[in-house]
Amino acid sequence: MIAQHESNSPNTRVDQSWREDGPTTLIQKAAFPSHKRGVSMAEKGPTFLNAFVIPALVLNLAVGGWTLVATHLVGGVMVYLGYVLIITVGLRLFLAYLDSFGWYR
Repeated sequence: MIAQHESNSPNTRVDQSWREDGPTTLIQKAAFPSHKRGVSMAEKGPTFLNAFVIPALVLNLAVGGWTLVATHLVGGVMVYLGYVLIITVGLRLFLAYLDSFGWYR
């Protein structure tokens, strides 16, 4: 026979320390917002202007500036080495920029 204070159902009184919706955890959730709950925008990659037009214009300015310097001050092989240096550094910077967005490799 079952006494009146006992029941067949499992104990309904539970310790609230393990619950996530307790008053202290609500304060903690407010203080430290979760990335899962927040609205996240998709991270945008470089636009056509940033990825192609601006580097092309900067490269043209560098080559044009070196052409002016080379015609007046530098002669011989140094002219071509200047162009090689400009192209190499420009390409390396451009690939590093694209790599930061995951477009390269």
